[in-house]
Amino acid sequence: MTVAKQSDRRGAGAGRRQARQLVAGAGGSAEAGQGVPCKLALATRWGLAAALLARLLLLAPFGTASAQPAGKPLLPPDPGLARALDATRLESQRPGLRRRYLLEAHDLLNHYWQRQAALQGRWLTQPRLLFAGDRANGCRVQQVQHPMAFYCPESAEIAMALDLRRYSRLARGKAPAELLQLDLAVLAHEWGHHVNRSLGGGPFRTRSGLTVKQEEQAADWRTGIFFGWLLNSGGLRLDDYTETANLLFEIGDYEHTSRQHHGYPKDRFGALTRGLATQIRPGQTLGSWHVDTVETFSRPVQIGPDWTDRIYEVLRFEIDRSGQIAENVLSGLFGAISCIWGSGEDCVNAALLQGKGRAHGRYTRRHLRLRCSDRSFDVSDDNFERQPIRLDGKGQARVLAQRDCGRVSPGPPQPGRIPGQPGNLPGVRIIPARPADADEGNRAEPS
Repeated sequence: MTVAKQSDRRGAGAGRRQARQLVAGAGGSAEAGQGVPCKLALATRWGLAAALLARLLLLAPFGTASAQPAGKPLLPPDPGLARALDATRLESQRPGLRRRYLLEAHDLLNHYWQRQAALQGRWLTQPRLLFAGDRANGCRVQQVQHPMAFYCPESAEIAMALDLRRYSRLARGKAPAELLQLDLAVLAHEWGHHVNRSLGGGPFRTRSGLTVKQEEQAADWRTGIFFGWLLNSGGLRLDDYTETANLLFEIGDYEHTSRQHHGYPKDRFGALTRGLATQIRPGQTLGSWHVDTVETFSRPVQIGPDWTDRIYEVLRFEIDRSGQIAENVLSGLFGAISCIWGSGEDCVNAALLQGKGRAHGRYTRRHLRLRCSDRSFDVSDDNFERQPIRLDGKGQARVLAQRDCGRVSPGPPQPGRIPGQPGNLPGVRIIPARPADADEGNRAEPS
């Protein structure tokens, strides 16, 4: 998943060089034009003005955007279209569904980003969507095939020939409907490149242009914005979003010595959640889930009889670095051996492999037990014992305590009801009272 834009960067650089040469040439002519006939001086001034205008245009965001055409203002994005797309995804038995789904998703992305561009007084052209076997018109690609997934700026084309089952471990064993959700993440990422060329790279924009890593993160940021809108619109389930986050983490790379380095896994995940944070706010709900932080979610499962002992089902993004550390240590040992007894080429190759052990990150579904009485918490299956709330590096336990520990039951608790919240909570039950000296190592799991 990338931007096929090497030739485009050369073209943009050449344009900037021409602009700089034109400005320098005009300036030189202006100095040489002192004391020359008025007509020549006037021509020089017009040339300088044209050069400065050209430079201003070249410094503006590149892309296929134009001023918004006159007419009726565009209405906000239609949430009904997001829900319709999700309904199409669930038609998993129909032949040719992937192509039809992605074409519909392509139109929805155009629908959404066109309205975002209009807020800036801009108008986007819709890129052409290509599938495996289609002929491309730019970026030195003749025929689209696996594993191609790219955006070509010079021809305004997006290729979607990537077979995720062959590319990603995460996609193996997925049902067709689940695969389509991951395909949508790839398509949204490529659309992010298209939008960024017209509207800029958002928080990743710099005055000196974007590196490949910044371009990829800016596209991930746009993906997070779009998926946040889908979540708010009811066109995306939270579980589907977490799978998207897992995919973005997986495709991060450790090729930090390469000019084509797209970003470390944590960088890709961070850019996605940064975009999501523009649409999703802590404290809101998504179905039965509470948004605690931009990357943690919870819903109540059990409530103690005195309302101070609570268990939540939680979604938390966890990164396992144990394998990464072991791989880097072994790589370092073999590298040292290669440099001592191997050839110079072996030593160089070993050095290039240093620091490329992979960490594994994914959203986990666990249970968090919160004790308001001593402000402690415990997360199931995380190899940590109960600890103070302040030690939760993700901040979720602190958010839950601030939200729920201040609630005091006005009387005997009613099963399934939390004080201060209207209505019954399906699936929530009261935890039976326990002796004060009960073994804290035993967790009360939900039934």
